[in-house]
Amino acid sequence: MALSKDDRSLAGKLDAAIENLSIWYRVTLVMVIIGLLSLSVVISLSQFTFQEEIHKHGEIKEIKDEKSGQIGLAFVPNTEQIFSAESILKLYTTQVWLMASNGVVIGLLSFLFLWITARGQSYKKELKSIESQLIRQSYLVNFETSLPEGETKIDKILNHSGLVFPELQAIMSKAKPGEKKLPYKQNQSIGGEAMDVVVSTKKGYFAVKFFDSVSKQALEQFANNLSKSGKPFFRVLCVSKNFDDELQSVQLGAILQNLELKFDMDLIFEDDQGYSMLWIN
Repeated sequence: MALSKDDRSLAGKLDAAIENLSIWYRVTLVMVIIGLLSLSVVISLSQFTFQEEIHKHGEIKEIKDEKSGQIGLAFVPNTEQIFSAESILKLYTTQVWLMASNGVVIGLLSFLFLWITARGQSYKKELKSIESQLIRQSYLVNFETSLPEGETKIDKILNHSGLVFPELQAIMSKAKPGEKKLPYKQNQSIGGEAMDVVVSTKKGYFAVKFFDSVSKQALEQFANNLSKSGKPFFRVLCVSKNFDDELQSVQLGAILQNLELKFDMDLIFEDDQGYSMLWIN
């Protein structure tokens, strides 16, 4: 049976939540960076202006008390005193503390920057993990238990895939009356491979390749060609009526791991009754 409308949209809602988290994460980091730069510029300009004003009327020197041997700061005017030496000395000391405070604030903001980065990535990974589990469950329910709908094999695989992947659901939800719910291209040559279906999504290409039979060597060549193409795939479905015994053995996980793919690739059995999953990445 197919998932209900609410169940199908749950993966999409989770995907939107991850996207919003990424946006606010970037906005927060930008705000922290702007805060650091603004604080540094304001205090640095204040220090520069103050020092420039001090040098117009005199200079700050270290003077040693001959009796006590202690060293202190004193303002030595160039001409007759215009300002109180004690007042100027206090201002100078305030500036020194202001610069020290600047360092402390920058340190705290830097810590906040690193903390937000670490926590943001942690939350994003956790949400992605939940989304992956949900997609896997949806994959199994729809492909293993539902009869495919559509007149052609392309319609059937796209209708099933549209129930699983939020990226495809997002495109379908924007379709206008009379338009294809899921616009796609056929027979696209990518990396020397003729892809039967290619759908462009915000996360990359969703692509499908139909085979009569797949061997280990054919799968490795296919995967390498797509990887070398440099195209931004987010999901590739290999749909076949038969997979060699080696691909149906316990070695399959190691075989796919050795491919070092930068995209997710799934292996799907096709027969007259529908589909069954051999491998979900």
